[in-house]
Amino acid sequence: MTYGKMLALALALGLALGGCSKEDPLSFEKVDHNKDGKVIFEELILVFPDLTVEEFLAADADHNESLDAREYQRLRDARAAGKKLDASSAPPASAAPAKAPDAPKPAAPEKAPEPATVAAPAAPAKAPEAAPAAPAVAPPAAPAPAQAQAPEQPGEVVETVEVGTVSPPPAREPAKQTYTVVRGDSLTRIAKKFGVSAKDLMAANGMKNADHLEAGAEIVIPGKEGAAPAVEAVPPAVADLVKGFFDKSVSGDVNGLLDYYGERVDYYKKGKSGKDIVRQDKTDYFQRWPERTYTPKPAAVEKLPNGDLRVTVPTAFSVKNGGKNVHGQAKFTFLLRAAGDGYRIVGEQSVVTEKK
Repeated sequence: MTYGKMLALALALGLALGGCSKEDPLSFEKVDHNKDGKVIFEELILVFPDLTVEEFLAADADHNESLDAREYQRLRDARAAGKKLDASSAPPASAAPAKAPDAPKPAAPEKAPEPATVAAPAAPAKAPEAAPAAPAVAPPAAPAPAQAQAPEQPGEVVETVEVGTVSPPPAREPAKQTYTVVRGDSLTRIAKKFGVSAKDLMAANGMKNADHLEAGAEIVIPGKEGAAPAVEAVPPAVADLVKGFFDKSVSGDVNGLLDYYGERVDYYKKGKSGKDIVRQDKTDYFQRWPERTYTPKPAAVEKLPNGDLRVTVPTAFSVKNGGKNVHGQAKFTFLLRAAGDGYRIVGEQSVVTEKK
């Protein structure tokens, strides 16, 4: 080989090696560790340690709990510009894949604390003065009189409390059967579930617009008077779960609290969520309200057609951060599913009913 060819070969190798050394460590391919074409929250915090759940959800335009290459690039561009994404910076509806519209969302009531959120139930809109601790299950439980609109999923939850005794609710006379609207419900779906017509359902509730169905509202099921959902005594396993939930919410034991949850939870406005979302939310809430107390009142247990239990727990709460103190009354609703000898939380919602 001539000297000229050797020199050319050495130059080519140098350029190739130089190109490899400039590989982008923040590229989508590098962040996507398991090479499945998407990155999840756990993969992103390895690159952005200060990433919050809110920023992740703002970047997740199609709400599938992961970012594709386009969504990741948008997050990365914002970070490069020294900004963080939030709800106000979400891309226009045209940028996200079309999907069936959800039932209209009611105006957010005063937020109840929720784990890592405010002093009451629900997670989303975080009112620094929210109330109760651990949030409650999607459909508010105990049947109540029909009402045009019930409080929407709570904002923040208050944690830890001076736990009171959870005992069976007092006997009550049969009332009209009611149903609590949950996220994704439609008038047609509810009518089919109870074997009535959508027209009769609208007439029984004085509804003029079939699309005006708010999550959290309780509606009367026509023709079902005296057939209220079965309300049972609180099983020991349920009483233990409720007590443990509030105990660990008071002590701030996030790991112990997560042991009560199933792998997927219908969690406040975040919808179906994994334990990573619940963990982050509870942690944020406990940091926001370092002092928390809860005094739960007797729980009401309703057995649903699919075997799940809807447990409603009215609770007095108090949360404090330095000189700021919020207290009042909240209602936690948990959806429980049998697991082994006990139950797991598969739905949680809460709403502040009184705040001082």
